Amino acid sequence: MAVTRVKISKNVLQWALQTTDLTEVALGRIIEKSKWLQADATVYLQPTIKQLGSFATQLHIPFGSLLLDEPSIIEDIRVAFRTQKNVPAEVSLTVRDVIYEMKRKQAWFKEESQVANEKITIIGSARDLSTESTLKVVKRLLTLNHFGTARQLFNDLREQLAHLGILSMQKGSAGLGTNRPLDVSELRAFVLLDDYAPLIFINQKDSYTARVFSLVHEFIHILRGSDELLGGNDNDVAEERKINRVVAAFLMPEEVFKRVFKRDDLNRAAHYFNVSPEATVIRAKEIGIISRSMLVKIPDFSKNPNKGSGGNPYNTALSYNDGRYMNALISAQERGALQPTRVASLIGVSYKMLDKTVEIFRERETLV
Repeated sequence: MAVTRVKISKNVLQWALQTTDLTEVALGRIIEKSKWLQADATVYLQPTIKQLGSFATQLHIPFGSLLLDEPSIIEDIRVAFRTQKNVPAEVSLTVRDVIYEMKRKQAWFKEESQVANEKITIIGSARDLSTESTLKVVKRLLTLNHFGTARQLFNDLREQLAHLGILSMQKGSAGLGTNRPLDVSELRAFVLLDDYAPLIFINQKDSYTARVFSLVHEFIHILRGSDELLGGNDNDVAEERKINRVVAAFLMPEEVFKRVFKRDDLNRAAHYFNVSPEATVIRAKEIGIISRSMLVKIPDFSKNPNKGSGGNPYNTALSYNDGRYMNALISAQERGALQPTRVASLIGVSYKMLDKTVEIFRERETLV
């Protein structure tokens, strides 16, 4: 039986090798194992379809892009995603793929779910408002309930956002599995604005205290009607700082903060408000409890990394998605509007995991 091979352009190959987000070591191993990539091979740059598909998957490159005569132009994604320094970061393939995945989920929910039928009127309701006025809007829409852990607070805020018509998603890697983790230093969160299905994404690799902060931060972006950072100019930085002040004031109300905060026990206040010690110090300086010039030793919060959702892959998969989104997907499948394979893709699980994932979700819903 004849083996069908395809001819790959040298320019396209060079583009793929330069575009991939793999490390040099990992890329070297793939090249070494690919006989069709060896210059002395009789099939140099002529892989089989299966070989090329495997190569594309390993490099996280779209298969179709490798069949072109010339390298494809990668679309410029302008999305408001927060890095640890609140400035635009270079978009890696991993981040790009996560953004595209969230766009697909948002598009399905808006256009096919039959749930997103009304405009979300709060979008832009705090546009051009002062910090104090924006805080009032946030307090009117969200209730700050006190919890013993940041995880409980995070889940409570997600539920409140759902009631406001906002989708909240989270994930710690791109694609299926965990072999393409999202680096927190590159991406913490972003928001995709839409009149009918605004979506907030949170990096699941982040600590729960950071996730709480990011969730409220991105919610305020929605209230201010801003979903883009235009090149990290001075106005963008000022906007990010203004939003951060509102988040801190919401999570750490001034009167309660004054009673709880003690300079010699930052962890106590941080734990009480479910924020980081660094955020606690910044809030104390804003209120004037401690001098802005005073140096305060902040505990190394990075030594307490997020442990994730546990080892159960079904619980992890369910934690990715907004509850309303899951209900809409399952309803669409039940009425025959959506094939199981697409349901699995839109949830973010393999087809083999679909039935069990849906079963566990239904069990949870009956307990609520």
